[in-house]
Amino acid sequence: MGVEARAAASARIAEVVNAMLAERAVEGIVALYCAKGSEVDTTELDRAVRAAGRRVAYPRVGDGRALTFHTVGRDELAPGRFGLCEPAPEAATVELAEIGAVVVPGLAFDHRGARIGWGRGHYDATLAAMPRAWRVGVAFACQMVDELPNEPHDERMHVIVTEAATYVVGA
Repeated sequence: MGVEARAAASARIAEVVNAMLAERAVEGIVALYCAKGSEVDTTELDRAVRAAGRRVAYPRVGDGRALTFHTVGRDELAPGRFGLCEPAPEAATVELAEIGAVVVPGLAFDHRGARIGWGRGHYDATLAAMPRAWRVGVAFACQMVDELPNEPHDERMHVIVTEAATYVVGA
C-alpha cells in the first residue's frame, strides 16, 4: 500500500473510530499511539478526539512489560526506545483506570479479536491491567487474517477497525 493510500485509509479509520467513541459515550482518557513504519497513522484521530473535548494519552515503554501513559500533545513526542515516538519520562502520567478506550496497533488481527504485535508483550501486559477499557484495534484491511495463534497471556480486542470494515468481537 502506497503512502497516499495509507493516508486515506488512516483518515477513514480515524473517522470511524471517532464516531464509535461518541456513539459509545466512552468516558475517560483515550489512549492512542504514534505510528511506527507502516502502521495506521493516528494523527487525524488525535485531532478529532481532542476536538470532541476528550483527553489523549500516549504510551511510553518503561523498564517493565506494562506501558505507562502520559497526557501530552503529539508535538511533545520524541524518538525513544525501539524507535517509537513517545512522551518524555517526566510527562504527566495517568492511571490506567482513567483510560476509557485504548487504540492498539498490530501487525495482524483476526476476526476473533486476536492480535500479533511486535513480539515484546507490552500491550498484552498493559491491557491485562486495564480490563474495563474499550480495546480498539486499528489496521489496514490487508492486515486482517482468518485466524491467529492465541496464547493464554494474549489479550483480545473488543473491536477492530479497518478502512473497509469494522469487526465487533467483544464488549
